[in-house]
Amino acid sequence: MSTKGGQSSERGASEAVGGAEEQRLRRSYVRKADLHLLPPAFAMYFFAIIDRNNIGNAKVAGMDVALGLHGEQFNWIVSAFFFTYIFFEIPSNIMLKRVGARIWLPLIAICWSILVALMAAAKSYGSLVAVRVLLGVFEAGYVPGFIYLTSFWYTKRQQAPRIALFFSAGVFAGIWAGPLAARLQEIDGSLMGYQYIFIIEASITVALAVIMAFMLQNYPETATFLAEEERAAALRMLASDKALSYNTDYRPRQVLRALSDWTIWGYAIIFWAAATGGATQAIFGPTLIRAMGYTSTRAQVLSAAPSACGFASQILSMFLPRLYPRFSVWIMLFSAAACAFYAVIATVENVHVRFAFLCLSNFALSPNMPLVSIWMSNNVMGVTKKGVASACTVMLGGVAGLIGSHIYRGKDFPQYRFGHIFVCVCNALIFVVALALNLYFRYENRRRDSQNEDFDASALSKDEVEDMCDTRPDHRYTW
Repeated sequence: MSTKGGQSSERGASEAVGGAEEQRLRRSYVRKADLHLLPPAFAMYFFAIIDRNNIGNAKVAGMDVALGLHGEQFNWIVSAFFFTYIFFEIPSNIMLKRVGARIWLPLIAICWSILVALMAAAKSYGSLVAVRVLLGVFEAGYVPGFIYLTSFWYTKRQQAPRIALFFSAGVFAGIWAGPLAARLQEIDGSLMGYQYIFIIEASITVALAVIMAFMLQNYPETATFLAEEERAAALRMLASDKALSYNTDYRPRQVLRALSDWTIWGYAIIFWAAATGGATQAIFGPTLIRAMGYTSTRAQVLSAAPSACGFASQILSMFLPRLYPRFSVWIMLFSAAACAFYAVIATVENVHVRFAFLCLSNFALSPNMPLVSIWMSNNVMGVTKKGVASACTVMLGGVAGLIGSHIYRGKDFPQYRFGHIFVCVCNALIFVVALALNLYFRYENRRRDSQNEDFDASALSKDEVEDMCDTRPDHRYTW
């Protein structure tokens, strides 16, 4: 009896040690994955946003006068980027899966940075439009590509803070874009100030792309920086969380499943409406502040304040799902606040009050893009469907840029009420769509619970299980 008990104790101790070793290997894997993925991805997105939006800084630095722009021409230059940005999201994710992130993401970064540098050589409205159209082709793949890539490397719980951190780089860029542009435009050389903005910022992006090519790895299954024990522990962890596998083929049937799933378009609408506020603040922030009576350089510097507020709230969004794991509730809360803040900006006359609420509105705007991206990634299953869903979500963000480029019109100077009211309505729409998704997912989870089906994946082929995507009876939606 005692011998049997001793053997049982030894077995329990062995299992405890094995469990502790497994956790140690998983922690080591996550640390290494973070080190190789997050720093280059964060830095590249930082400069992707700067490269995309420095057209606004160049305008304040005198580009519109130098090139003789008039009327709504600047707005069309801004929006030209989004015509191609919208349509190249899905093709880019397909290329990422086929070529690998280590090649594809640095390659598109080098291409878009060359185009940004070429804007310094533009001599007319038409040439700027042409370059911006091409710029959208290459920038289109970066955000959905990163979101898709994390689905192979992290569990759903691990994805949340990392995607939030990634998006915070975009708002962090807003803090530095204005002051950096203010310094660059003052360079005393043979070029005009706005040309240095384009050339120097593009050069930094090229350097970062080279670094990314050396640091980034495609998948945990093939990563050279992992020990074999770490890789095995990571794959067990990812398999138990139903994470994506690199050796699953891209399946055209799932493309149709994604495009016909109304919930994916619900996420995309939320992303579109949230991005409308974010994109307009990034591009028109210096213009809005300058309209309050500040000088050109002062407006560039002050544009960092709203972005700093947005950065703080995006860092906060990294921890919110851990405090209360209901994405729809957080999204509704932030959208309601942003709606109220923009209503104040649109109605008050006092310059100081408008500036203060511009900062508050950016605080409320910024968390919703990472939150809805994480929400989508948690709920959508299937390698191809998730890739298409990620691209569709960010694609409508491109539509936001296209529309948002025209809501702050020159004829509305200096209050720009039309633009503020438009963003206010967008946030009301976010609230309604998030509520609809909340109610649907709760209903669907209850329905699946009531059916009480025992799902045996081993009775089906791998392809059959893969093609079920998130309709699997054992899948439960996060709401």
